[in-house]
Amino acid sequence: MKSKVIILVAMLMASPSALMAQQSIQKMFDCIVNDGRVKVTSQNHYLDRNPETDKKEAQADVYDIMMPNDKSFKQLVKDTQWSFEKDKEPAYQIKSGKNVGDNYTALAVGDGGSQSVAVGRIRGSEFIYACFLDKDDPEKKHRYAYAFEWADRGDSIQARLAKTYALMPKYRGNRTHRISIKGNKINIDGDGFYFGDGFPFGNGTVFDSDSLFSNSNRHAEQWLSEFSIYKNLFQKKPEGAAASQYVTNIYKLCKKADCLDEAEKKMVSKEIMKLKNKTNDDFIKELFDMSIERLKK
Repeated sequence: MKSKVIILVAMLMASPSALMAQQSIQKMFDCIVNDGRVKVTSQNHYLDRNPETDKKEAQADVYDIMMPNDKSFKQLVKDTQWSFEKDKEPAYQIKSGKNVGDNYTALAVGDGGSQSVAVGRIRGSEFIYACFLDKDDPEKKHRYAYAFEWADRGDSIQARLAKTYALMPKYRGNRTHRISIKGNKINIDGDGFYFGDGFPFGNGTVFDSDSLFSNSNRHAEQWLSEFSIYKNLFQKKPEGAAASQYVTNIYKLCKKADCLDEAEKKMVSKEIMKLKNKTNDDFIKELFDMSIERLKK
């Protein structure tokens, strides 16, 4: 293992001109996943192509792994970090950080509307991710994102490797809204979504795609911002599985609405009644009714 990593790093240093953007990162990912001592605890793969043009529109490859916590693998972690440093020049975005509370990053998949990959959620972890424009996309609308997250677990190193393909943020639709709360204007970026446990790559919190967002200690402004996001998403698709998920998210919010005052709760209840009138689905209507009841408590 150690000799393999040394040889790989030497090759990367010796031939920078022969490498495409993010290839150093990809080679390190391949080195880790293909090592026999690495235990892959879970992996998810997703690929979507346009059937008419055969052009790739969405992709996600995610590996959750455990590595021995010895000298060679500690060096491998450093070498993987170094690969991001090496590829940073062609990257249009690169960030690193540590797991803090419920803060984490969500890397969008495809149009960012239904899937994402969580990075920075592992307890006590450090992470780094980088985004690169897809040079093979003639319209320059898509990007690749690579992420590496790791945490010391005593005898082992817990890690996540992720690669996603998605539209650039500016092409994911005009989802920016503005609301007024007690005289304060708040911009809401529609790239922020809540994905429940039923989604394959992200779950259990609110996040802003390709950037950091927190769901801990919600204030009224943040609560209303999240509600507004789900409300607008539901209005666009008031029927189907996606609609049920948005309404479920609204219900979960209403179960934890202690940060709202009475006037704010009444305002939200009125908005929920408007949403209820847009659907004929009995289950969704019941969820809306339950949401309003929760706001009364």
